[in-house]
Amino acid sequence: MPEARRALVLTAHGTASPAGRQVVLDLVAAVQQALQQRASVLVTDAYVDVQTPEVADVVADLVTRVDDVVVVPLLFCGGYHVRVDVARAVEPFASAHSTGALGPSPLIADALAMRLREAGVTQDEAVVLAAAGSSRVEATTDARTQARMLAEVWGADVDVAFGSAATPSVPDAVNALRERPGRRVAIASLLLGEGHFHDKLIASGADVVTAPLGTATQVVEQILTRFDGVG
Repeated sequence: MPEARRALVLTAHGTASPAGRQVVLDLVAAVQQALQQRASVLVTDAYVDVQTPEVADVVADLVTRVDDVVVVPLLFCGGYHVRVDVARAVEPFASAHSTGALGPSPLIADALAMRLREAGVTQDEAVVLAAAGSSRVEATTDARTQARMLAEVWGADVDVAFGSAATPSVPDAVNALRERPGRRVAIASLLLGEGHFHDKLIASGADVVTAPLGTATQVVEQILTRFDGVG
């Protein structure tokens, strides 16, 4: 195999969940497969919290070995981790760059709609897009934009709620939608994999919680879109 000239660093939040950790490794493998026809791109993982290797350490090592390093955050909204942790990791190096979060994006809206259909949700049922949540207004704005994109694809209204930091909380949003007797409330999970936040969605009182987006084809496509948008 030719020596790598570029590196793509898929940077996740990090989780203690074995299943959540495996999703990141599976995404690395899926992106490697998608890039196999391109010459010399190294794909690897990094993290901003909970797990190692930390993104700053990975970037500092790679810039000594390849011509160009691109960090793609595996986060769906542009909160603190994207705008501070990842930005700080690449800032010292002229050959290192970071992209925006994976969302908001029509591709992510397609993936969310796919997960709703897989869960048996219909357009006459209430849907809440559940984001992890952030104290930064940019992240909240991203989540609301993603909810509007999902509503356009889904063909029905979509509310938005947050697992932490922002309001409304997911349980509050679920309770507010129980106004019509017999109407199910579904959560569209704007999460990559299982872990702390997904457990909170399961406990929120919703009738249906979709599977995390994981290695959905649209997620892989969006990663490549972010990667190709740099340089």
